Amino acid sequence: MNILGINDGHNSSIALIKNGKTIAILEEERFSRVKADSGFPKQSLDYSKKRYPKFMKSIDYVGIASKKIDFYSMATKRYPKFKIKDFLIEDKVFWEPFLSHNKKIDPVKAMKNYINFKLSHYPLKRLKDKNNYFEINKMRLKFTAEYLQINPSKIEFVDHHTCHAHHGFYSCKNKKNALIFTIDGYGDDTNAAVFIEKDNRLNCLYRTNLFNIGRIYSLITLYLGMKPAEHEYKVMGLAPYAREHDIKPILKIFKETYYISGLKIKIKKKIKNHYKYFKNKFEESGFRFDAIAGALQLYTEELLIEWIKNWTKFKRKTKVILSGGVALNIKACKRISELKNIKQLEVPMGSGDESLSHGAAQFVHMKKNPKIKLKEISSPYIGAGYNRKDVLDFKKNKHIIRNFKITEGVNVKKIAKLLSKGNIIANLRGNSEFGPRALGNRSLLADPRDTKVVKILNDSIKHRDFWMPFTPSILFEERKKYFNNKKELNASYMTLAFDSTNLGKKDISAAIHERDLSLRPQLVKKELNPFYHSLIKEFKFITGVAALLNTSLNFHGKPIVLKPQDLLKEVILNKAVEINCVLVEDTLFQRK
Repeated sequence: MNILGINDGHNSSIALIKNGKTIAILEEERFSRVKADSGFPKQSLDYSKKRYPKFMKSIDYVGIASKKIDFYSMATKRYPKFKIKDFLIEDKVFWEPFLSHNKKIDPVKAMKNYINFKLSHYPLKRLKDKNNYFEINKMRLKFTAEYLQINPSKIEFVDHHTCHAHHGFYSCKNKKNALIFTIDGYGDDTNAAVFIEKDNRLNCLYRTNLFNIGRIYSLITLYLGMKPAEHEYKVMGLAPYAREHDIKPILKIFKETYYISGLKIKIKKKIKNHYKYFKNKFEESGFRFDAIAGALQLYTEELLIEWIKNWTKFKRKTKVILSGGVALNIKACKRISELKNIKQLEVPMGSGDESLSHGAAQFVHMKKNPKIKLKEISSPYIGAGYNRKDVLDFKKNKHIIRNFKITEGVNVKKIAKLLSKGNIIANLRGNSEFGPRALGNRSLLADPRDTKVVKILNDSIKHRDFWMPFTPSILFEERKKYFNNKKELNASYMTLAFDSTNLGKKDISAAIHERDLSLRPQLVKKELNPFYHSLIKEFKFITGVAALLNTSLNFHGKPIVLKPQDLLKEVILNKAVEINCVLVEDTLFQRK
């Protein structure tokens, strides 16, 4: 049975499941080159028609994630397209009058300069009632059926948080007797839910639209001058720099809004406009930016810890699966994993909306054929790839020939030696990783001992904020040397954080957080990535360190590269970037 999953919201994607096995999860941003791209994932589907023709010609059922996607988001591509100033304009002309002054105002009219029907593959102009979800879904259904050339009866819409729950539960190995928590900014009138598995089905025990921590985190991200729904990780990275006495008065402001009562989230103070409320509170006292980040992070952690602790005690569960956008907050996940009554915490790769297509496909599979068990994701390298012609075109490019020495058939010894001498290497090979973390196939690699490399990566290549840490890829068999993981949690996909050991602080100092000395590791197993495993092993032979510094291969604000051509256009030809070593499969390109 072939099941196709589609997410046409932000971070749009598709998922292919054949007889219970996930063949691929493809993110539209990798093809369109627009980070967190939204809308009908046409390029992902077109790629699949060429790469997986038999599957695409014999689709049995389709699951489309989210029952409610509004016209305004579709016609503006709000999250991928809006810049910080656009979100601030939106707040001024729409949210402020709508929320604070109860004015009936149409966002389409208020933000008419941002409406562009050409942004969407859907025939948005034909909609008679732009606020009618039934009519919008009718359009989504008809367009999808025609594009795939299948009967509309084979397609169904799947609730947003149900998708998050299915991806979280069925993608993980250690799922038996687990409680599944989904929490995000918002989706289908819900921002948090609790699920449990019974008789091979996921049942929802609780859902709410009051758990606004994801939305608050995004609004504070905007207040701090960063992009909401994208730069929350920067706020999280900034938080450890805050001082405790600066945090206290701000934490008090957060605690006056929402609190946990038993199994539920409750409102302490009703707020109409969260952005304006917190902005006014912060500016009345002139709080420091890092203190705001620190207080927000601590408030997030305390809310989640109390909520999850209460539910696990109530249901007598010791295993937790966390899915949805808030699950990307690894600092909060770290504290949850340290709870005494939690023996196992699983956070799936790609826990944000990029995985909604996968959850939709999993739900439809379980509904249509529950006898065939869904298999967990066995490898992260289930994204799109490139072909031999892409590599040849890269090699023959005039700029490459003119500026780089080309060596074919290089082995791991040469690469490891270059890394040990302080070189930063852009590594591109095979299928891309699914999700926001580079796990060796689309990575910038460096010596984790050399803290000077952090500044070079931030200033000359990545153009990231100075306080943001990088991460280590560590040989699985050497894992106990560098971080504390007494519960043996799954640390294969950079979804969890841990405290570093004394040896870790010494040997991989460039790949841990400078302030709190935590790390977000990728444990590298030979069976998952033989090349990457052998490279780190060779680096250990030379240096004694069984790890490499790893960060995603992309320029700041762009998606992780997919093809050699993306690497050329967005990184190598970028005048703001200085990169000297590139490895594409077994061919090394060294700047002359």
